[in-house]
Amino acid sequence: MSRPRMPKKYAIDDIRSRFQTVAIDNKYQAFFKPNGNIYDAASQIGIDSRFIDEDLGLYVSDAVLPGSSFADIEIAGDRQGITERVPFSRLYDDVTFTFMVDNEYKVMRFFESWVGLVNPLYGTTSASTSNQTMTLNYPKKYKCDMAIAKFNKDYSMNRKGGIVLLYQFNEAWPFSIASTPVNYQGGSVLKLNVTFRYTRYFVYDVTTLGERAGRYGSSDSDNWFLGNKRPYRPPVYTPEVTKEESRTTEDYTGQATAWPDGTTTSERNLNDGLFGWLPRIPFFTDGKDAAEKNLEKTNNGTFRAPFF
Repeated sequence: MSRPRMPKKYAIDDIRSRFQTVAIDNKYQAFFKPNGNIYDAASQIGIDSRFIDEDLGLYVSDAVLPGSSFADIEIAGDRQGITERVPFSRLYDDVTFTFMVDNEYKVMRFFESWVGLVNPLYGTTSASTSNQTMTLNYPKKYKCDMAIAKFNKDYSMNRKGGIVLLYQFNEAWPFSIASTPVNYQGGSVLKLNVTFRYTRYFVYDVTTLGERAGRYGSSDSDNWFLGNKRPYRPPVYTPEVTKEESRTTEDYTGQATAWPDGTTTSERNLNDGLFGWLPRIPFFTDGKDAAEKNLEKTNNGTFRAPFF
């Protein structure tokens, strides 16, 4: 184990430029990428896709960059006198976005329609009656991707090398919509807090992806390149070519006579059974001469007995 680094004395002029370029927290933008079902639910209440794609993310007045933690387990006894904790799962924190509400209340109506897609009502009359049935849709109908981009004030899309920290949330959905207080005091902007849950998040150009051999159907427990990013190429197996022995009548006549049709497959493999490729009867009944005559009359597997 190496020795820790010792403190270093810096001049103010040497470190001043570093603190002048720190990131600030008020430069960000949120994006939503709904699926067709979410678009349809919004269109039924008069909200077009342009509002969802462009305006909704601009109404986010407060947001958070996601965090995560590990669920671990305590292991005692693997090493004498040592208790260890090792992770077994990764936990992703919920994210809460605060939206400013527009004067047409499209923000609130949109999220109510999204929640209604998660938990729709069914009945024969209006939603105000008490005989409605509440169900839950399949996740693929109400989950979608969303993202938040963090950038600095000097960022420009036309400037080469602009730094953007882009988080993407996979399969996000509105877990809760907070109650929105209203009052008769001094007027302020009406805001809506929405908490999202998601399967996982990743950071573009930061999160790495390793390719596991197990996805191809083979075990990767003893694979030395587990997690390696090189593309996996399944091995190509070339069948071994062996030289087959010539077919002879040695087993039945005592002499090694090759088959007249020029084939090279072993007679032991083909000459099985009474009515196989070539019957054994002639070799046992009439001897070598009858066998050779029978060979001459043989035509690609057709049975020709010498006594016919």
